[in-house]
Amino acid sequence: MSASRIVRAAGAILAASVTASGLAACSDNSTGPRSLRIALSADPQCLDPHQAPYTESLHVGRQLVANLTDQDPQTGEIVPWIATEWTVSDDASRFRFTLRDDATFSDGTPIDAAAVAANFEDLRDLGAKSPFGLSYVSGLRSIETPDARTVEFAFDVPNAQFLQATSMVTTGLLAPATLDTSPEERCTGQLIGSGPFVLDQYAPNASATLSSRTDYSWPGTTATHTGAAAIERLEFTVMTESGVRSGALQTAQIDVDTDVQAQDESALSAAGIEVFARARPGIVYTLLANDQSPALSDPAVRRAVNHAIDRPELASVLSQHESYATSVLSAATPGYVDLSAELAYDPDRAATELDAAGWLQGPDGIRVREGRPLTLRLVFAATETRSDVYEIVQQQLARVGVDFRLVPLHTGANLEAQNNGDYDFVCWAVTRPDPEVLNTVFSSASAGNPNRRTEPARIDALLDELGGVTEPSLRQRLTDEAAREVIDQGYAIPLVEQSAVVGTSASADGIVLDASSRPLFYGARFAS
Repeated sequence: MSASRIVRAAGAILAASVTASGLAACSDNSTGPRSLRIALSADPQCLDPHQAPYTESLHVGRQLVANLTDQDPQTGEIVPWIATEWTVSDDASRFRFTLRDDATFSDGTPIDAAAVAANFEDLRDLGAKSPFGLSYVSGLRSIETPDARTVEFAFDVPNAQFLQATSMVTTGLLAPATLDTSPEERCTGQLIGSGPFVLDQYAPNASATLSSRTDYSWPGTTATHTGAAAIERLEFTVMTESGVRSGALQTAQIDVDTDVQAQDESALSAAGIEVFARARPGIVYTLLANDQSPALSDPAVRRAVNHAIDRPELASVLSQHESYATSVLSAATPGYVDLSAELAYDPDRAATELDAAGWLQGPDGIRVREGRPLTLRLVFAATETRSDVYEIVQQQLARVGVDFRLVPLHTGANLEAQNNGDYDFVCWAVTRPDPEVLNTVFSSASAGNPNRRTEPARIDALLDELGGVTEPSLRQRLTDEAAREVIDQGYAIPLVEQSAVVGTSASADGIVLDASSRPLFYGARFAS
């Protein structure tokens, strides 16, 4: 994301308008290299992977950058990429990486220790402009480069999550020449990366075009081939309407839909379109309560909302690849524990908690305290694809006397409302295959802090302790405790465990999803 507007909006889903010209923008490939035509459900807004946390931004950014490490999507193991080996101190406060000696940025400059150091210094210096990056390098004291192939990181406190963080798109490596430009220039596409593709053009709200690097020869350990990408060009086109994307895929106007919706799956399958999915690790799609809200400052009200939601009922509007939430962490996240009991539907308990908190049933069914109705506003982007889930939640909360208002806003107004804390609830999902994602969202010291907590609480102590632990059993115990505390205090009201659902035409092959369930096009090819 960019500038201060991103501080409270790291989980917001951006949207952009598409007119009929959106389809016309897809190349017919009649001349020149054949393009893989990919539909995005929203505009990326900012292409700089160091800044942008939005799904669509990272879909593009993943193709542009390499990382120090990679993460095996099957095992979760951290494996080599630009770094060939590494050591971690016993207290996880020092990390030493050895770099391969043949990798370069797309402008030909070497990916050496100085360049790596500059990238992580950039994440620190961006501050709130890089809400994810800032959490990854929290407590970074120094970066040393003893020689061109060695880089050493030292933290003031243990930072057990840092090794996994080096595999995330946000820590992808950009050329020094790019780091010398302004954050705003980088958002608009002035990027020199280290990955298998280079950015040719970015037209906001419309498209982005990437071309393959002929000299690329340092794929991650999980790649199935070496050398340049088989696809010479990637054409991303913004198509906000799911039906438009589905129709374009069925009529061969695009090759890939990166965001297939539940209502389109049957038609796509009947048309011979392959639809595949992978659960998104990290924070599930979750209502996040504003602690500064007059009603939600009371944990009893937040807990009542949690118990008033019948999550199995949400399944009626979900993809066959998705499910209702059973924890604040998805089942695909290391450290996940099933907390269904804590999320059980119990409207009688919800009513009792609200009665005890002084919110009594009014003549119209809406609860009132001291003359004020229990009205809770959910602020979200008008193009949000989960409005059907929100409508079910609205109906369920009405049964216990809560006036749950849906407030769809256009992109700018939505970001402003989230930045200013002008909401009772927002709804975020944050993808990361590591339990430290809890810290990114629920620490009062995080750049995001959607709960807008101003005072440290038990959850902060748990997250701080988790950040310094590498021993597996203790790390599991702390993850369990932190997830339970988030739910028990009502900081999060988990709703839906999401999946990345991708549709591909019969002509496209070799597309896979990485450990964060983002599509990788390095191994893509056209079927013969």
